[in-house]
Amino acid sequence: MSQIKLLSESNIDYTRLHELLVASDWQLADEETAMLMLKAAGREKQGWLDTESISKFPCTDLCTIDQLWTKYSNKQFGFSVQKRIYEEVKGDTIEWGKHVGWYQNESWLNYSNFTFSSDAPTGHFPAKFVRFVVGWGWWFGPFFVVRIAQCRL
Repeated sequence: MSQIKLLSESNIDYTRLHELLVASDWQLADEETAMLMLKAAGREKQGWLDTESISKFPCTDLCTIDQLWTKYSNKQFGFSVQKRIYEEVKGDTIEWGKHVGWYQNESWLNYSNFTFSSDAPTGHFPAKFVRFVVGWGWWFGPFFVVRIAQCRL
């Protein structure tokens, strides 16, 4: 895969995220991703994303984040990976949650119980941003699936 250009419509510097992903530090990279997404959406003060901010999330930034995650996880993680899985399960959010490892034993995992290693299920990350969606946000998946589909014209 060629070198990823760290492009941003929101003047975000993705250098630290790049470094964390190169080092396979999935937990810190996930936390950095959440922080950068809030910044790109102009929602740092609120500390969460709502459906409107997701629908208006800058495509360039979403693609940059996705490309970094997919490249440095060898296509194991990333929004486009999550989107592919969501399409494979025909939009069934519970089945999608099971596939990405977020839904186990008939309930959604707390973030602290996620697997922060390369042994995590395909599509497991990025994940922390789910806390930033209205109403605890386990329904975020379809929002980002739709948004990344819109961005991939």
